[in-house]
Amino acid sequence: MDMMKTVVLGGALFGLSLAGNCLAAAPVTSLDEVPSGTVLGKENWEIAKGHLPDEVLEFYKRDDYRNEIIKKEGDAWLVDPDLVAASRKNAGKFDVDENGTVVDKATGKRPDVITGDPFPDIDPNDPKAGAKALWNFVYTLFWEGSFHTNSPVNWISRDGLLRRIATDVHFKYYDGQQPQLQEKIGENPLKILARTIGVVNEPADVNGIVSLNWRYREGDQTDQSWTYVPALRRVRPINPANRSDGLLGSDISQDDGPYFDGKPEDFTFKLVGDAVILAHFDKPALEKGSPVRALEEGGEISDMVEDSETGFQLDAPAYKLIASQEEGWKKGEGLVAWAPLETALVPRPVWVVEVTPKNPYYVFGKQIMYLDKSTFRGYWKNKYDWKGNALVNWAPPAMPATTVKDASGRTYHLRVGAGGNTATALNFKQDRATVTGMPVAASQYHIQIPDEIFETDRLLRKGK
Repeated sequence: MDMMKTVVLGGALFGLSLAGNCLAAAPVTSLDEVPSGTVLGKENWEIAKGHLPDEVLEFYKRDDYRNEIIKKEGDAWLVDPDLVAASRKNAGKFDVDENGTVVDKATGKRPDVITGDPFPDIDPNDPKAGAKALWNFVYTLFWEGSFHTNSPVNWISRDGLLRRIATDVHFKYYDGQQPQLQEKIGENPLKILARTIGVVNEPADVNGIVSLNWRYREGDQTDQSWTYVPALRRVRPINPANRSDGLLGSDISQDDGPYFDGKPEDFTFKLVGDAVILAHFDKPALEKGSPVRALEEGGEISDMVEDSETGFQLDAPAYKLIASQEEGWKKGEGLVAWAPLETALVPRPVWVVEVTPKNPYYVFGKQIMYLDKSTFRGYWKNKYDWKGNALVNWAPPAMPATTVKDASGRTYHLRVGAGGNTATALNFKQDRATVTGMPVAASQYHIQIPDEIFETDRLLRKGK
C-alpha cells in the first residue's frame, strides 16, 4: 500500500482508519492560494478544510476562534542545525524491536545514549514508520535539555475562568541531550531515561500535593510513580497506568505533557499518511523572536535548585492570551472564553500517526498525532474514546528557533516562546478547556538539575 497520500484530518480520518485503514481524498482548497495575513474565521473557514482536525475547525466555523494564518518559507526559521547534523549521523544505525523499543541494529539492544533523532529518514512504506517518527519526537525533546517551569493550570468554561492551580515542575532528561550537556549527566546505574517532580503551590485546598515519576530506559521496565497528599501525610506509590486520567480533574493527562509523554513501548504507532496542517505557533515569537537570555552566574533556579553552571532564562512579556482576559469580553458575544489570542496558524507538512494503547483500560482508545516532517514536533493531538468519539484536543504551543549564546559564548538554537505560548486542552464533549501558561512565569532551559530532588524523601520535604 502506498502511504504517500494526503489525508483529511479529524473524525473522518479516525473512522476510516478503524474501518480498514483507508485514506480520505485530499481537500479541494489549496493553502497555496491563501495570502499570508489572512484571518481564519466564520467567513472563510472552508479554506482550512483538511488542514485542521474537524472538531477544532468547527470552532473557527462558529467564530469561537479567529487566528491569523502566517506563511513562512523553508525550514531555517524552525530547525536547529546542530540537531539536524547530529541526526544525519544516525542514518541506518537504529531500529525498533518487537516491543517498540529503539535499539542499535548491530547489537539488538537499547544503547546507553542516543544523540540526535535516531531515524533521520522516514520511509512511509515502512511498517515501523509511525514508531520511528514518535522516537524522533522523543529525542528532539531530549535535545532541548532539562528544564524548570512554573505552569499555572486554568479551568475555563464558556462563562470564563472557573479555577486555577499553580504548579512548579522540574524535568530532567538522562539521554539525548546535546553532547556538551550530556557529558554532565554522569553515571546512570539505574538506567533512568527521564524524571519529573511537580509541586502544587496554590490554591490552599491542594497546596503541597507533590508528584514524582521515574521513567526507565529499558522498554520492559515500567515507570515508577509516587504522590504525596497533605491530607494523608504519606507518600503513596501510584499506578503509572493511570497516566491517561486528568491532572487534578483537568482535561490534561499526565501522558500529554509536552505533546506526548507516554512510555512509547506501552503503545503502538501507525503512520497512516501525511498532510499539511495549520500548526499553532506562538505569534509573538514568530514576529519578534524570543527574549530568552543566558542565565546569570549564581542565579537561583528554584527553591529546589540553587543554581546551574549552564542554561538560559525566559522572562516573557505578559500579553492578554485568551479572549476572556480582554476588557469588555462577554459570554456569547464574539470569541469563546478560552479562544487563543496570541496564536498564529502556520502551514506545515506533517506525518499523521495513529496511536493505540496496549492497555485496554487506558481512557483514550485512539490518538491522532500530527508530527512535523522536519522537526517532529507535534500539533493538534486529537484523543478519542474506544468507540471512536473525539473527546479532547491537546495543543501545546509550537515555537520557532531562536539563536542565542550561553555565558561561555557557545551558540544554541532554542525552541522557546515570547509570551504567546499557552497550551490548550479542548474538551469537545464538555465544551470547556484547560489552559496552561497563563499568567506567564519565568522558565529555565538547558539547566543542570541535581538527582537528589527526584528522590522519594523529597515528596515529604516539599509537601505541606
